[in-house]
This record gives sequence, structure tokens and C-alpha cells, in this order.
Amino acid sequence: MKKPCIAWKALLWAGGLSVLILSGCELFDGDDNNDTNGSKTRTVTDIDGNEYQSVKLWEHLWMTENLRTTRYRDGTPIATGLSAEGWASASEGAYTIYPHSQVDGIGSDEAMDNAYGLLYNWAAATDSRGICPSGWRVPESGEWSDLRDFVMDFVDEKPQIGGVGNALRAARQVGHPWGGEHDTNVHPRWNENTEHYGWDEFDFAAYAAGFRTPESTYQDLGYVGGWWSTTEQSASDAIARYIWSWENFMIRRPADKRSGLSVRCIRDAK
Repeated sequence: MKKPCIAWKALLWAGGLSVLILSGCELFDGDDNNDTNGSKTRTVTDIDGNEYQSVKLWEHLWMTENLRTTRYRDGTPIATGLSAEGWASASEGAYTIYPHSQVDGIGSDEAMDNAYGLLYNWAAATDSRGICPSGWRVPESGEWSDLRDFVMDFVDEKPQIGGVGNALRAARQVGHPWGGEHDTNVHPRWNENTEHYGWDEFDFAAYAAGFRTPESTYQDLGYVGGWWSTTEQSASDAIARYIWSWENFMIRRPADKRSGLSVRCIRDAK
């Protein structure tokens, strides 16, 4: 984990004056009071009753799990079960579940959902009814960049980590060099890579949930994690963030809006 924010307290008595000295800390009002960077904090519940933990990273609280809601914040169902043609031509929001039949060790849609979350097209991620719980939102590309820069400051101090992608990905992987619970075939986890593996320095727990292409094929569970931002690249593409099992960084690149990617929600830390 990164260095915690530590409050150094000293009571100085001089003429009856009591002084509290704080060093190296940010103070937050309301529900986020005393949260420290890199530490898990409050839980949040979506409209379906799914509960998520969050972690404070610089100016934002980030969910530590991929979104699993099947409804918008106002209760409207998000379309699902679309055929290949329907998925490719959808102009409204939709979600899908990576087929468990394509993944060894997962035996149901429910197990897949619980392990990796749902995959949403960009229209669902940006629908005005809101896909995130009240007070939370899908991050803009710049807010993903803020996350990257924050993590990079600490990765620079620990070159053994190798990069932002390794720092954020979960420390559960086939053949993980730490052994024990980290070296596992049980989902959720990353597939084996002998050069890169997760350190999970900030409890962000990024997993490779794979994706659904505009042509409706499902690919790369265990190898690729992709997350939407709300930022458009063009009429057909939006900016996404990716972590690949064969690289140590987090990649910024455009994705076809018809793709199915994961969603992480954020809110401002007060």
C-alpha cells in the first residue's frame, strides 16, 4: 500500500491555548471524514441492491468492483439479451454477461456476474437516467488520467511494481509468484503471465473481465480489462481505459461505442 496519511497530534499548552498540529493530511467533511488515500472506505449500494466497497484515491472515491446493475437509477430496466444483430445496431443502452460456457470454472450467469460484473455499451454508461448509484458517476477520461497520475507517483518510488497497470490489478493470478492465495485458478483472477502480475497496491482490484465486440463476439476474459469513460473521441468512438495481462501499464485508447466494457463509478471526495 501507499504511504498512509498520518495525523501528528500535539497539545501545546501556553497561556491556556490548546493547539492541534496536523501534518501531511487532507481533512474531509461529512461521510468521508478521516478517509485516507489508498484505504477502503464506505460501501455504496446500487438500485438492484448490489453492494460495493470504495477506495479513496486522491480527489475521488472509486468503486473497487465492476458495476453489476441491471437498471438505471430511476428504476428503468437496461436492455439485455440482444442478438448479435441487435447488439451491433443498438442505439440505446444495453448490457450483457460474458458467457460462462466460454470460461472454465464458472458455471452460471450469476457466478459470472458476481466475479466480473456486467458489460455495458457506451449508451448505457452515459444515459441521462444514470447507471451509477445516486451521487456517483461514470468517470470522464480526465478523471481516469488523474487516477493514473496519482498511482504513478507511488509506482515511481517502487520500481519493482513495474507500472500503473500492475499496481492496480488484483493480486490473484494463475502462477502468481507470491504463491498462497495469490496463485489461484479460482475466479475472479487473471490468467498466467510470467512477466507481469498484480500488486493491488490500492485495493482497486482490477480484473480482466473481457469485452463484447461490436460484432458481438466475447473475448479475452482473464487477459484484458476495459472500462468506459464518458468522453467521446468521435461520433462512433469513446475513450476507454484498458489493462492488459501482457503489459504493465494502463492504456488510454478509443473504443467503438457499440462495444461491451466494464464500468467503475466514482464520486468526489469531500
